[in-house]
Amino acid sequence: MTSQFKLIGFDLDGTLVNSLPDLALSVNSALSEVDLPPAPEELVLTWIGNGAGVLIGRALEWATAQTGKTLSAVEIEQVKTRFNFYYGENLCNLSRLYPNVKETLTALKERGFILAVVTNKPTQHVLPVLKAFGIDHLFSETLGGQSLPQIKPHPAPLYYLCGKFGLYPKQILFVGDSRNDIIAATSAGCPVVGLTYGYNYNIPIAEAHPDWVFDDFAQILQIV
Repeated sequence: MTSQFKLIGFDLDGTLVNSLPDLALSVNSALSEVDLPPAPEELVLTWIGNGAGVLIGRALEWATAQTGKTLSAVEIEQVKTRFNFYYGENLCNLSRLYPNVKETLTALKERGFILAVVTNKPTQHVLPVLKAFGIDHLFSETLGGQSLPQIKPHPAPLYYLCGKFGLYPKQILFVGDSRNDIIAATSAGCPVVGLTYGYNYNIPIAEAHPDWVFDDFAQILQIV
């Protein structure tokens, strides 16, 4: 392998996996338990990317604004807990890998690249999702929302990868779909790919100024 890059890191939701249908189902199941209305998928999409706590916080803010209902602190914690329960039950019912993800990851692994996942998704859900799609064995490290003290857009997860694998930031290519991914990689000094098909709050990923903008996951093979 003759490449500037030794390790390629990937976001999960919106990058490898289209998890929106299951996330929306789980959000709405939790909201229904406190008699709040369901949110449309296209709105849930704009809440994804900062971890489960922020996702539910945004859902509650929207749902209570629709109804004028005020929840107690106990009820808010109940919704958060029930979301985690429902998502644990619905990790991969409707979710799907994006086109060319498995084939591209396999090709990268065969070429000798170290592969890692860096996601703000709750850590407990990361490996079950990867296993469900039969790609867990391709990754040498998987970092979720509780793996380190800081999550994206903080660069800490990428610094961690540098330290664990003895690499300079320029030797790590990061691939994501949201501005949090671009900010984290850029802050760490890592080159970064922005994918156009993910969950970037309905804002074109090019506006976050990644080094490359790709429409197709397989295009990663062209730059490594």
